[in-house]
Amino acid sequence: MVTIQHQKKAGDSRSTRSTLWALRLLLAAALLALTLVAALPVVPPQAVPADVSDSTFSAERAMQDLEMVAAVPHPTGSAAQQRVREYLVAQAEGLGLPTEVQQDAGSGAENVIVRMAGRANSAHDVLITAHYDSVPSAPGAADNGMAVAAMLETMRVLQAQEPLANDIVFLFTDGEERGLKGIAAFVHEHPAADRIAVAFAFEGLPESSGTVMRNTTPGDAWLVGQLAEASVPVFANSATNSSDRQHLGNDFAMFAPVGIVAAEFLTEGDVVRYHNAGDNVAAIDAGVVQDHGDTMVALARHFGDLDLSLVRPADHDLVFFTAPVMDLVTYPVWLAQALALTAAVALGVIVAAALRRKRLRGAHLMWATFLIPGMVFAGTALTWGAWQALLALNPESAQTLHYPDFERSTTAMVVIYAVIGIAFVAACHLLSGRIGALELTAGTLAWWMLLALLLAFGEPLFSSVALWPLVGGVTALAVISLVRRPWPKVAMLALAAVPGLVLLVPILILEALNVEQGPLVAVPILLLLLGSLLPQLLLISGRLMPHPVEQKVTREPTRPVR
Repeated sequence: MVTIQHQKKAGDSRSTRSTLWALRLLLAAALLALTLVAALPVVPPQAVPADVSDSTFSAERAMQDLEMVAAVPHPTGSAAQQRVREYLVAQAEGLGLPTEVQQDAGSGAENVIVRMAGRANSAHDVLITAHYDSVPSAPGAADNGMAVAAMLETMRVLQAQEPLANDIVFLFTDGEERGLKGIAAFVHEHPAADRIAVAFAFEGLPESSGTVMRNTTPGDAWLVGQLAEASVPVFANSATNSSDRQHLGNDFAMFAPVGIVAAEFLTEGDVVRYHNAGDNVAAIDAGVVQDHGDTMVALARHFGDLDLSLVRPADHDLVFFTAPVMDLVTYPVWLAQALALTAAVALGVIVAAALRRKRLRGAHLMWATFLIPGMVFAGTALTWGAWQALLALNPESAQTLHYPDFERSTTAMVVIYAVIGIAFVAACHLLSGRIGALELTAGTLAWWMLLALLLAFGEPLFSSVALWPLVGGVTALAVISLVRRPWPKVAMLALAAVPGLVLLVPILILEALNVEQGPLVAVPILLLLLGSLLPQLLLISGRLMPHPVEQKVTREPTRPVR
């Protein structure tokens, strides 16, 4: 009888261990899959081959244009720029489109203006624009040849389809590199500017991410709402409106002062090749050109069929961000503030309930709350020191502030992510043995709560990057505090990881591509993201048990032996 009981207990133990491993592996696989899905908005699509129909954008066809446009440096006023301008005019006229060259006598800039007539004889037009001049030291394949090539192919695609309701104006500006001379001449002097209801400007960097919507003009409620309906295939987050509207040095800067509703689309990439011989056709991924083109076509089709007669800058902005499958998520500032308050209250209720049930220890929670920012600071300082040491090995670091080799720089950032991430999770695994997994999680979320409230009421357009990771973290804390059954617990923890990953993974990828500032911004974001995912990570590492054995064990009273 004793032997049978021992065998049964051993079998139960093996079954429990097998279940535990299965749950941990399942959660790890789910987090990996969610991370890959979250990265999709900043990953360029595959280039479409040249043999597709004319009504489909083909990056391979656009690359042929790019080879002509960015063969050599072509600054304003040069013979090379004249050849590019003649090529643009020839391509537009070859499609049967009315084409005009606007000359600005003061600067020597010569804009190329192409009009694609709509069927409704509307008095309001859609503008798609990019500058076609380069600096004297660069062929300008990314800045801004690939946008110019995408515009040419977009013209072909639209010309092969039924006419849109509104006119689409394609403006190839000159003199952008000389202080925005061409766009200034257009918006202030050309009569076509008075008809523009909405404008979309494109820029780029070599060896880059997919297309990103970087800015909108102030009062963007109508525009962002329409962009959400259009399902434009780009990454976007209103946080960049908070940080970039005050630092504009390109053609997009000219639209807001004259009351034109506009958005800017660009790529984040290799600043090492920026404005030098490295900005050549060989540095261009055809997938990025495809992304530019798909975006232009989607914008033209949607806004080309809208009633633009009532378009004006709105009296307020929207908070927005891109989510896979859902495309552009938008909501008003007041809702961001209400959600931040709700998440903060929910965190307080969960922590209070856990303290009352003695599932959280108050002293340990205080320790965790102070330890987490210390770990983030230490991790950032160590990685910044390591980055500076790497730069010291580069004789050009004083001028470029980063490796001259883009691939090495990005690889270094990825290695930093991996090393600091593993170190942080390992430290939390060890600390959770003394302080507690719940305490560490709640301590991290206290800082997320503070950040979410500060942003919601101070920089609301920036608030999504803190609010939704907080919502996910609070959900995870509730799950590990209240849910007892293991399989539902793991499933709910996987779902709770979605907000943080969706909001921050694309930002981390863009930061890895934008190596100029090194790890100074990226590492704190990474560590705070990992902090919001501590329940999931500690379960995977084996510190937090998903099985019911983690609950309090009640002992059966023993009967006295007679």
